[in-house]
Amino acid sequence: MTTPEDNIKIILADWLDPLRRHDFDAVERRMAPDVFWQGIREDLVCEDRSEAMEMLREQQREEHGVEALQLIATEEKVVLGVRSSQLREIGDVPLGGQIFQVFTLRQGDGRIVRVDEYERCGEALAAARAEDRGDWH
Repeated sequence: MTTPEDNIKIILADWLDPLRRHDFDAVERRMAPDVFWQGIREDLVCEDRSEAMEMLREQQREEHGVEALQLIATEEKVVLGVRSSQLREIGDVPLGGQIFQVFTLRQGDGRIVRVDEYERCGEALAAARAEDRGDWH
């Protein structure tokens, strides 16, 4: 079984760093071919890796002015919180400068099999069953 730390390392090394470098081949390798991506709105969906890659390539054409990142993991999920004053809305959903993505990783190879997006941290933590891990002092 993978540990939360292992999963955080996967998202850092095989997701965030390749996105920073615009290495879409590395990002694509980390996603399962049948990955499902549920966007912030119910109708914003990617049904597989090719659709998800198309969406990511489109998003990465612009700088996002990221000001803060938050990573909270369990044995199978990672919550990635992103804060940016440029994150105003997606698909007419107001974001208030932040978005939270929950990555579900497949046991064994750590491939991303699902991504769900949320407006609020509490919703993302609940979806990841990590409510007790997000309360920092």
